[in-house]
Amino acid sequence: MQEVESSLNRGKEVEAFLGGFQAEKMCIRWLSLSKTGNTIQIRIWEAVDVGDEDYLDIYSFPPRSGEWDFPAQEFTIASIHELRDRLEVESLSFVNKGIVQDEYKDYLEHVV
Repeated sequence: MQEVESSLNRGKEVEAFLGGFQAEKMCIRWLSLSKTGNTIQIRIWEAVDVGDEDYLDIYSFPPRSGEWDFPAQEFTIASIHELRDRLEVESLSFVNKGIVQDEYKDYLEHVV
């Protein structure tokens, strides 16, 4: 968590892959974190899972909502330590912005 806080304090955005879920179609979810003043902005993104081992660019997947203008969820927290409780997850693997597709690749290897 110290690396995440350090990245955020340097103005960098970080992401974490949250996994897949069934909706109208199979979908995936990831979050992005950025620091705004004294709070951390959380955005949760959802996309239709159209990928495979040769197509990993989740940023180009169709959004579940039909619009990329707005995240599926958005909220702020005061500390990075609040995130696990807020999302009710055991652990998160954070990566620099733009690299979350590597986490998606790992997910595919364990799901397929």
